[in-house]
Amino acid sequence: MPIFLPLAIKKGLPIRRGHDHYWSVIMDIADQGHPITVDGIHARSSADRRSIATFVRKLEKAGLIKPLASGIGYQAVVKQSSAPRLRGDGTVIESQPARRCMWNYMRGPLARSGFSAVDLVNWSQTDETRIVLASANGYVRYLFDAGYLILLKAGKPGSPALYRLDPKMIKGPEAPMILQSKFVYDPNSKEIYGDATAEEVVA
Repeated sequence: MPIFLPLAIKKGLPIRRGHDHYWSVIMDIADQGHPITVDGIHARSSADRRSIATFVRKLEKAGLIKPLASGIGYQAVVKQSSAPRLRGDGTVIESQPARRCMWNYMRGPLARSGFSAVDLVNWSQTDETRIVLASANGYVRYLFDAGYLILLKAGKPGSPALYRLDPKMIKGPEAPMILQSKFVYDPNSKEIYGDATAEEVVA
């Protein structure tokens, strides 16, 4: 039997975890001229220290940060607003993620008269980033439920639904992320224990 619980992550509160957040903290520390350390990032995050340390090691392998001569902390080698996408061995993934490709298309002139999930597959994917219809449908559904999209025409068999991006929901170039929350629920006491954690749902 499913258990319906109130969301542990409240609307309007920032998500202080994940690579995007860690990178923004790193850039802020670098701008202030301070050494970049795992402890410094951890102090401004709601994530466990291990995940931050793993990200920092990948950045060092990629040559995006380098150890300071003092041996305490790192300094940034590059400065950019978007978090780099890295493989486990530290190599940089040059291609854009699927959600960024779809978001760019939605914000572009070709989508102003309306678009469908099929359009996202046909026009937003690239040679490096392939998008399957199930992923496009899922992203559209989440964005619509969150108020990002305006329904122009309801879908029917053989004719997909058409949407338009609500201009007031365009906050910037970064694509909205779909997150899932994980927490410990004890059915005996019907209470949630510990802190909820949020992770991105990868298409």
